[in-house]
Amino acid sequence: MFIAMGFDFLSLQFKKREYTFLCLIVSASLISTHYFLLNKVAAGVIVSISVLRFITCYFTTNKKYLFGFIALNTISLFFTYKYKEIYDLIIYVGLVVFIIGNFQADNKLMRKLMMIGTSMLIVYNAIIFSPMGIVTEGTFLISNFLGYYRHYVRKIC
Repeated sequence: MFIAMGFDFLSLQFKKREYTFLCLIVSASLISTHYFLLNKVAAGVIVSISVLRFITCYFTTNKKYLFGFIALNTISLFFTYKYKEIYDLIIYVGLVVFIIGNFQADNKLMRKLMMIGTSMLIVYNAIIFSPMGIVTEGTFLISNFLGYYRHYVRKIC
């Protein structure tokens, strides 16, 4: 998770999409492993799908892929969801927001949507009692704020 945090933090310090998504590919691979080790299969599968999404986003923002990845996440949730773990819906909704953000050509909008999705992932990690998940997603959110400020706010001032 420490390595994932490093890649999460670095990812949004780059303005160029391709660099952002290269870092996210590494980070999501490590985070999905974390969830599998915690026996959170739904979260592990959904985040594993994120690796494929980040690879796709590296090359395109085509909306047909956006809907395909939302469908894929929905199908994976359907097959991994346990009725006693209703909180899995939080990570699902957070990642849907994240997916919508990933396929935005506008970097500013992408970052804003990723901030919302990341906030939901922090809530999910708090509910499942994953301190490392909270710290990792918190680091990612802080990085997003810093990157947004560096690339878009500071230039205005």
